[in-house]
Amino acid sequence: MPIPVDFYSRYMAELFDQRNIQASPRAFQSIFGNPAGGGLTHFSVDEMTINIDIIKSKGEKLAATVHRGQSSNPTDVDNTTDYEWSNIGRTWPLVEESGNINSTQLLKRNPGDNPYQQRTQLERNRALARDIHNEHMRRSMRTWEYQASQSILTGKMPAIIGTTNVNLIYDFYRPASHTIGVAVPWDNASADILGDIDSALDIGREDSYRHLDFLAIGGNAMNAFIRDLTVQKIADNQRFELIQVSLNFPVPPRFARYINNGWTAYGRLRTPKGREVWIFVNDMIYTDSAGNPQNYMALDKAFLLSSQARFDRYFGPRDRMPITSSEMMWYQEFFGFSMSAPLMPPNTPADDIVPAAAFFHDGYMPEGKKTAVLRTQSAPIFATTETDAIVVLEDLITP
Repeated sequence: MPIPVDFYSRYMAELFDQRNIQASPRAFQSIFGNPAGGGLTHFSVDEMTINIDIIKSKGEKLAATVHRGQSSNPTDVDNTTDYEWSNIGRTWPLVEESGNINSTQLLKRNPGDNPYQQRTQLERNRALARDIHNEHMRRSMRTWEYQASQSILTGKMPAIIGTTNVNLIYDFYRPASHTIGVAVPWDNASADILGDIDSALDIGREDSYRHLDFLAIGGNAMNAFIRDLTVQKIADNQRFELIQVSLNFPVPPRFARYINNGWTAYGRLRTPKGREVWIFVNDMIYTDSAGNPQNYMALDKAFLLSSQARFDRYFGPRDRMPITSSEMMWYQEFFGFSMSAPLMPPNTPADDIVPAAAFFHDGYMPEGKKTAVLRTQSAPIFATTETDAIVVLEDLITP
């Protein structure tokens, strides 16, 4: 419905900014730093490199049995559950966005200005700075979401989007066996969808000793899943609720973090081997460098992980010379907010998924003072710490 515009309503109509309703993606980011799984969030402001923990379980051995009355000497060197820790040293990546305000913009009306309202150049400068600042943070969050999605789906995170340089792709050492190309695509009548899921659960259980309970399915693969005749038959069976899809079933509290940040709970699945997993979907998109919409969750893939596994995230330092107190005072006066206490965009909820401390803001004025440049930086790494607790199913849709 169009907004009526007249002398009295024009001011209120122009206060509307459609960017404030653009949801900031956080679905994949919510998997990292989850306190329920022991996920850590590490901040560093002075390190050039970071050591990333990768944990691999090493066995679930039985206790030794001995004859009564005999000495119980250890039967091997290590008869307890052990772990392998791998510290990967990596240079921090850098996310950077810059935007400038020129002196001509300060003479023009801005959205929200009354036609007869006189606003000073400094007031307009601050209003423009808030717009640029919020857009920088939204773009940064989209980059974070992309990096987090790549860590989950590939076991690797690109330091630079689109790079093929292996030195700029952080590898979290996920075994090749944890990426499964299914034998028969799910959109084929002979597909064994439940068998594929059970096979993935087998691998995850054997290698990570975790029960994988979170199943995310891409849009096209989900369409094939619900059209599968075997799935439909089981879902419609009133005696055995192997698949439960309803608006009334309660989702366990351990999944609340994911649901609150963009994952949609689709149903509960009990596999033929008796495992219980919860199915989730996500339809958030971003625009790539060619201007085309892309899904964070690949449409033809699915992945399983444990909601109790540890997945860490790391945030590193800015890239610039030290900030002085006089520069901080200039920034506060000129742009209307502090560079050390950033304003969060209106569509970002107050939670720990997007920490404000991970952003660095500064600004500078080139010679001539006809423009001012605002800059936003961040240095995120989303590490799949218990990397064996993720299994990816791909090639789910016929090319």
